[in-house]
Amino acid sequence: MEKKIADFKEYSQRTGSDGQLEFYFCGREKCKPGHTFGPAVRTHFLFHFILSGSGFYERAGHRYEIRQGQGFLILPDESTRYGANPADPWEYCWIGFGGREAENILRECGLGDGNLIYEDRSGGLLAQEMKRLTDFTDPADLNRYMLLGRLYLCFSCMIPGRSRGAMTAQEYVKRALDFIHNNFGYEIGVEEIARNVGIDRTYLYRIFRLQTGQSPKEYLTSFRLHKAAGMLAQTDLSVTEIALSCGFNEASLFGRHFRRRYGASPVQYRRESRSHRAAPSADHSVCHSSPDV
Repeated sequence: MEKKIADFKEYSQRTGSDGQLEFYFCGREKCKPGHTFGPAVRTHFLFHFILSGSGFYERAGHRYEIRQGQGFLILPDESTRYGANPADPWEYCWIGFGGREAENILRECGLGDGNLIYEDRSGGLLAQEMKRLTDFTDPADLNRYMLLGRLYLCFSCMIPGRSRGAMTAQEYVKRALDFIHNNFGYEIGVEEIARNVGIDRTYLYRIFRLQTGQSPKEYLTSFRLHKAAGMLAQTDLSVTEIALSCGFNEASLFGRHFRRRYGASPVQYRRESRSHRAAPSADHSVCHSSPDV
């Protein structure tokens, strides 16, 4: 549904039910002097961003003067009232949204019950993305993924950037671990890990070893072998397939690393693992041991 009334434009389309993030509607309006709305209650989150002009926002007995480059958040089930400055009426964009992750996303943006006023520090990017969301040409071309994608882009402009000094060593190591866990099957090394984390490899080595007891390279190899062992025991993939799937370019190199870690070749490990699983569960005398190598 699209409405165009003078300087008013709104688009409404629910992207789904019970989703992580749901888009409900968006709009843009150049208000007339003194235009007000409310007091009224919403059942969802509603965010307004001021493109030009100024106005006021009232909630819970407080009144806030809002100007260009600021925004205000309306919480679900809370009575609010807002209006344009008679001498300098505002033009704003708005987005209505909800979903299970909406509150967490807003918290990352610095918004919540304790702070409902947003101060833009995106250098104009948020205004640009919100205009793109509202200035569509044909609503028929918009699907739920496009709407959610544009909504996420708006939020990405609202999340404050963090300098290197603002991040802790624990956060850098967590980012490195996440990168390894999601990319171990590819041809990555310490240089790629450090570049993804955003620090130099010497500093990464020092904090990674301090927190995990291993260097990034040792942890990466260990994690790859752990994943490979699970695949050997639980799948029928060939040793070569498993080696390539776990980031080893050569089956022979994989075999050497695997034997050093588990005391058995990949083929022997698979045989022993399956033999152990096939043993009668009532026979407690049967135990798994590494074969002679």
